[in-house]
Amino acid sequence: MKKRLFVLFFWALSVGQVQAQLAAPVKRPNVLLIVADDMNWDSPGCFGGAAPDITPNIDKLASQGMRFWHAYVNVSICTPSRSVMLTGLYPHKNGAEGFQRIHPGTPTLPALLNEAGYLCGTVGKPLSQEELFRWSVAYRWPGTGDENLWGRDPETYKEFSAKFFAMAKTARQPLFLMASSHDPHRPFGGGKATRKFEERVQSSRTFKADEVQLPGLLPDLPGVRQDFAAYCTSVRRLDDMVGVVLDELKKASLVDDTLVLFMADHGMPFPGAKFNCYPDSVRSPWVIRWPGKVKAGALDKTHMVSTVDLQPTILEALGLPPSKSDGRSFLPLLRGEKQDGRDAVFAQFHHIHGGDALPMRSVITREYAYVFNPWSNGKRRFGRLGGGAYQAMKKGSLKDPALAAWIKHLELRVVEEFYDLRKDPNCLVNLFTATPDNKRLTEEDKKLLKMLQSKLREWMVQYRDPALESFQHRNQPKALERFIQSYRIRAANEVQALRSYEKEKGYRF
Repeated sequence: MKKRLFVLFFWALSVGQVQAQLAAPVKRPNVLLIVADDMNWDSPGCFGGAAPDITPNIDKLASQGMRFWHAYVNVSICTPSRSVMLTGLYPHKNGAEGFQRIHPGTPTLPALLNEAGYLCGTVGKPLSQEELFRWSVAYRWPGTGDENLWGRDPETYKEFSAKFFAMAKTARQPLFLMASSHDPHRPFGGGKATRKFEERVQSSRTFKADEVQLPGLLPDLPGVRQDFAAYCTSVRRLDDMVGVVLDELKKASLVDDTLVLFMADHGMPFPGAKFNCYPDSVRSPWVIRWPGKVKAGALDKTHMVSTVDLQPTILEALGLPPSKSDGRSFLPLLRGEKQDGRDAVFAQFHHIHGGDALPMRSVITREYAYVFNPWSNGKRRFGRLGGGAYQAMKKGSLKDPALAAWIKHLELRVVEEFYDLRKDPNCLVNLFTATPDNKRLTEEDKKLLKMLQSKLREWMVQYRDPALESFQHRNQPKALERFIQSYRIRAANEVQALRSYEKEKGYRF
C-alpha cells in the first residue's frame, strides 16, 4: 500500500512539474535604449537644432512619440551617468562616482530583465562589468586601446542590431537592446578609418562653420564656429546610427511591440557644459516612442524627470516588480497624465580618476539653478577645460574683458552660484555674491535662493550625500578645504583599489 501511495505521489509531482514547465510566458514589450555620447539637449532639430537638418532620424522618432523638454541626467561624465541609467541610484549610492565599477551586488536593469526572460544586448560604448550587467550578448571591438577608435560606423550598429533582433525572434524572447553611440564625443568630424580595426566613416552630412547655430553658451568666434561645426558633423553621424537601428527594428516587424527611448548621457564637451552641474551639463533630449501607449507628437514642457527615474519607469512599463531605486516611475506622464513632485532635479559631479576630484552639486528647477562648488578656493583651477573652442575663447579674451571674466569664472568658480534661467538659461551671470547684502539679488531672489539651498540640503540628507557636512559649513573655507583633501584621498584610494580588478578583466575604466 505504501509503495502504491509513493508511486501515486511521484506521478502527481511529475505531472505538476510538466504543467509548470509548459506554462506560457507573460508577453512583455521589447525595450530599445539609444544613448548619445556628449550631446547637448538642444542639438537635435526637434529640440531647437544646432544646424539645419542635423537630425532627421531623431526628429522623425520624436514625431512618433513624446519629447520631454525638462529631462536631465544626474552627472555629466559618461561612466557615472550610464551607471545611474542602469541602476536607478545616484553615483555616490551605486559606487561609480568617477570611472569606477558599480558596487558588487547592485541590481542593474539588464540583470533584472535577464531574470525576467529578456534577451539583453549592448552595442557601442561599453560599461563592461559583465558580472553585474549579465548581457546575453555584447559587441566586442576586435582592437585594443582607445575606445574613440570604434563605435563611429553606423554599419556596425546595423549588423549587430539586425542579428540581435533575429536572435530574439528565433528564441521567442522579449528583448532589451542598449545601443550606445560614441558620437558626438571628441574627436569631432567625419572621415574614413585610417588605422587597423578603426570604425569610422564619413558622416552623411558635413557642416560648415557658417551653417551652424551657436548656442548661447558659446561666444561667436571663428575658432568656436569651426569646432562647433565639426561637433555638428558628429551629431549627424550619431543620427545616421539612430536611423539604421530603427530601420532594422522595422524590418524585423518589432516596432509595434517595442518601447524606444532616445537620450544623451550628458551635455556637449564645451566650456560650461560637460564636467559640470549647470543645466547645459545635465539637460538631455529625451524622446520616448511606444505605439498605442504614448501619443505621437506629444510634448511635456511641465514635468522634470531625470535618469534615476529611468529604471523604475521601464520596470513598471513592462509589468515587472520594482527594484531599489532613488527615483520613481514617470509612467503616468507617458499616458499624458500629471504627476506631483516634478519641479526640481539634482545633479552631482565627483571626479574622473580619484585624485582630480572637483566635487559639485546643483539643484535645478524650470526657472532657477543653484550650484555648490566646495572645491573653489580662489586658487584651485578647474582642470577640465580644453578643445578648439576653448583655445579660441582664450585667444579672443585677450581683447574682450567680458569674455576674459567669464573664462576666469570657469577656471576658478566660487563656492555658491545662483542663476535666473528665465533671463540667463546658459548660466552666464552668477547672481550670488559672497557679500552680506548680495546686491545683485532682489528680495524675491533671496527667498528663492534660500528655498533652493533648503531643497539641496534636504536632498543631501535624504540620500546621505558625503558632501553634506561641507555644505552645512559652506561659509567656512577651512572646513571646505578639509573636506576636499579628505575626499580626494578617499577617491584616489578607491580608484587605486580597482587596479587588480581591471588587470583581471583586461580593461581600464
